Amino acid sequence: MKNSDKYIISVVPLTRIPLYRDQFFYYSYSRKIPKGSLAEIPLGKRKIEGIVINSKKDFPRLGNIKLKKISRIVEEKLLTEEQLHLAQFISDYYIVSLGIVMKSFVPRRVRARSKNKESGIKNKADEDIELTKEQKIAIDEITKKVSRYAIRDTRFMLFGPSSSGKTQVYFEAIKKIINLKNPPLEKGESKGDSKSARYIISQSSQKNFKSLSSSPFSKGRERDGQALVLLPELTITSQEIERYGDFFGYENIAVLHSKISKGKFYENWRKIKSGEAKIILGTRQAVFAPFKNLKIIVVDEEQDISHKQWDMNPRYDARTAAEKLAEIFEAKLVLGSATPRIETYFKSDKGQGTRDKKDSRYKLLKLSKLPKLRVASCELRVEIVDLKREHWHNFKKIKNISPISKKLETEIAWALKNKMQIILFINRQGMSRFTVCDNCGKVLKCPDCDCSLTYKSRGNYECIHCKFETGDFPLCPKCQGMAFRNIGLGTEKIESEVEKMFPKARIARADSSAIKKSSEYQENLWKDFSRGKIDILIGTQMIAKAWDVGNVGLVGIIDADSLFSFPDFRTNENAFSLILQVIGRTGRVESKFGGKAIIQTYHPENQIIRWASERNYEKFYEAEIKERKNLSYPPFSKLIKLTFQDHSRSKTEKEADTIYKKLEEGNKSKSAQIYPPQEPLGKKLRGRYRRQIIIKIKKGKSFHEELRKILERLGNGWMIDADPASLI
Repeated sequence: MKNSDKYIISVVPLTRIPLYRDQFFYYSYSRKIPKGSLAEIPLGKRKIEGIVINSKKDFPRLGNIKLKKISRIVEEKLLTEEQLHLAQFISDYYIVSLGIVMKSFVPRRVRARSKNKESGIKNKADEDIELTKEQKIAIDEITKKVSRYAIRDTRFMLFGPSSSGKTQVYFEAIKKIINLKNPPLEKGESKGDSKSARYIISQSSQKNFKSLSSSPFSKGRERDGQALVLLPELTITSQEIERYGDFFGYENIAVLHSKISKGKFYENWRKIKSGEAKIILGTRQAVFAPFKNLKIIVVDEEQDISHKQWDMNPRYDARTAAEKLAEIFEAKLVLGSATPRIETYFKSDKGQGTRDKKDSRYKLLKLSKLPKLRVASCELRVEIVDLKREHWHNFKKIKNISPISKKLETEIAWALKNKMQIILFINRQGMSRFTVCDNCGKVLKCPDCDCSLTYKSRGNYECIHCKFETGDFPLCPKCQGMAFRNIGLGTEKIESEVEKMFPKARIARADSSAIKKSSEYQENLWKDFSRGKIDILIGTQMIAKAWDVGNVGLVGIIDADSLFSFPDFRTNENAFSLILQVIGRTGRVESKFGGKAIIQTYHPENQIIRWASERNYEKFYEAEIKERKNLSYPPFSKLIKLTFQDHSRSKTEKEADTIYKKLEEGNKSKSAQIYPPQEPLGKKLRGRYRRQIIIKIKKGKSFHEELRKILERLGNGWMIDADPASLI
């Protein structure tokens, strides 16, 4: 075959390629292959899959270089051009191999065994809701036509307490936007003319991505659009499917998250690509979907840590990806929360303070009044219980003090008597936080991880990181003793205590251990609770957000102090947010009793707890932003966390020291502050020792190219986490 009849195909293998190398390889094929196609290619001695990013006519090559041939075309145009753009952005921003990123975009191509349509009961609480003035203003702002795409006019921070009607704003805004025609282009404006939406690619991939620079914006503008709603927790998807299904119709909805079957995932993925699915509900991985005509993105509970993938590559943040996705599609972006992240609120009009409002990147839309459906008698009362006083009063009389205070016990009994439901929140699963030997005081630890074992209700001990389990009769590693004392609280301990106090109550537990028992347990938990089949729900963070059940008359925060136990710059923010979110689960009761929240603490003077009990976000924000500014933490800097891990302690220390010296040498312009290597909170995990280096880039300074080159050449064992969720 003549050279002129052949094509050179650029393919990104779906595997890790060192960042200092081009992320694509050249192959030959008999014809041109469309961009985004999935191909099987030879790589070394194995065959793997890859994504085609460019095709061009073959030409005479110096040295008679022979290219390997593409084995076969698996599927043409599997990925859209918008997906290719987003993948390149994530690769550049999070400093991760492009092949690893693209692998996240490719679904398992499995046929669904059955077509089980989601079904639900009509949510009467959402019928005939009269919108407040603030809700109408928010909807009008979000749905307002813009003659020319601009970030300032298309990004919104919807800020309002629980029960203020944020979800109804999402519904109405989505309904109007996905049925609106796009505005006509202004005179002299081309369809791909938005500078803010142009994609800037890395130099190493410029040749292959050159043709993609404007193509996502040159498509025809259809009347019907799509909406993406990002959810923080798997446990609330059942609730949201019901709510969105009742409002928009179940046939228009596609759900994407890790717990649905591979076949169902692929079926929904196809519906999104064809445009059949109008409303896409999902967790963070839903940003990788093949949208056809995305018009609006909603990030619900935007403050939630679950929007960030921190435990595996690519370590991306769905909120940052959503911002880029909105640019690519020129779509509206709405971030909703009762407790916005400090960084997000800072980007809004209000958060800028005395700064020029033109610098803000989000329009702040505020809700405060409750919709008229919420009756005036639904007053939410919050009470802080000082455990020092109660325990000091009772410690001589009672040897084993219950974690349920007398005040909380009384309130639970009263709520049960009046047929109301209760939520009890504890920020730890298991029976205890740690266990010590009664004889020598040695803490019982996992042999493979630097963390204490958790006592389980069946009598043994377990590691929550690697799932190591002891036998039924564990021995102390120091003195061989068999008597242990459990310290602290967990969900199973609270469940046991509540069962003793209220044996007739119907009790359920929601934590990662319980959820992992079976998919059926997870699916039925929300339905059973919302239908009143559960009296008392005990859970961790997964029940703190968006569990909107009208009959919850009481919530109890068992141990508020445990929320402040981590030495991290986000600790206060996370604690404040969680307390406020848990409090918000009550106060919806449509009766004369209203709702009540009990916060148990040994430190009632803690100002964060006080502000949370008063639901005063502004006061908290003012204090927190001052501290962040003084210490140059986000939003006044960008953080990158480098972690090295290896089975050898000495190798771990030596490698971390070597890279630290290279980074210091490469930081000649002093554009970054580089902290010496140190052990993280969990210095050993799954048998591997860990050391980390923190890089802080102050706002206004760019990341020096020399430092980036060092990061791109990091070897195996290194993990790069840009914008980490924590520094511990």
